[in-house]
Amino acid sequence: MTIGDPVWFPVLITESVVILIINAITIIAFARIRHLRKRSTYLIINLTVADLLLGAVGGPLHLYLKGEEIRHFSWPRFSLLAFKLSFLIASPVNLSLISLERLHATLFPFKHCLLRKWVYFKIIIGSWFITLLLGSLMAGLYLKEPDTAFAYTWASFCVGTLLVLTLSYLIILLNVQKSPRSQNVRALQTERKLTITLLIVTGVSVLTILPCAIYKSIPKDIKGKLDNSTSDHIYDMLAVIYFANSIVNPLVYAIRMQEFRKALGNLVSRQRQAERGRQTRAERKGARRSQPQTSL
Repeated sequence: MTIGDPVWFPVLITESVVILIINAITIIAFARIRHLRKRSTYLIINLTVADLLLGAVGGPLHLYLKGEEIRHFSWPRFSLLAFKLSFLIASPVNLSLISLERLHATLFPFKHCLLRKWVYFKIIIGSWFITLLLGSLMAGLYLKEPDTAFAYTWASFCVGTLLVLTLSYLIILLNVQKSPRSQNVRALQTERKLTITLLIVTGVSVLTILPCAIYKSIPKDIKGKLDNSTSDHIYDMLAVIYFANSIVNPLVYAIRMQEFRKALGNLVSRQRQAERGRQTRAERKGARRSQPQTSL
């Protein structure tokens, strides 16, 4: 795709801007509403940061690197490609960690309640280390063998992510159905609602990741039969679908999480009150200036 592409370039630019704005609003809501910042939402906040970076950095890098052929190694190109791939896979990596965290909370609820905050912080740091490591590995493979090693590595990553997500939530659903009723009904309902919310997020992610995984796993001989224009259109269409996952995640939070909806409502009301206060002060200043001064 070139800069002058009349179809996919504006679509991807618009999508990146929407991802940036909607996830920035989500992070502001988590940052300004203190009771939303708890252990059960630390990984969700980290996922939101990953989605934000995809729109702010991953999308522009995708467009920039798509406009030129990168086949020979150089450290600047390797660095840009590594950052691009890292931000592309950050969201699936974090979704996998969230599914494993929910699985641990379901299978070992008492041990899970005893987890300290520093455990989550270590998990978050480890997730970014894994993300950067995988992104660098994929960048090296892309520069060396883009049509074979890189394609199969990307497909394997997507399939592995989907397996982790599917198996984790399948075990969670089976365990929830078999588990006896807890005396703390309110806590049980909260945990189940959070699990279902994350299950919806995961289901949407599967739908956005799966097409790319299928396309990458198609043998080179079959994809070689397509002309360059058709191949570019398919590639960019899959990129749009893949990026859409970072838009859907905050929307699911807003629909499913009552506390998150209240936080957004409070932010909007505060913004309106601040705007009305500025308008009132401006009107008072204007009224004072327009009053005639009486001379003694």
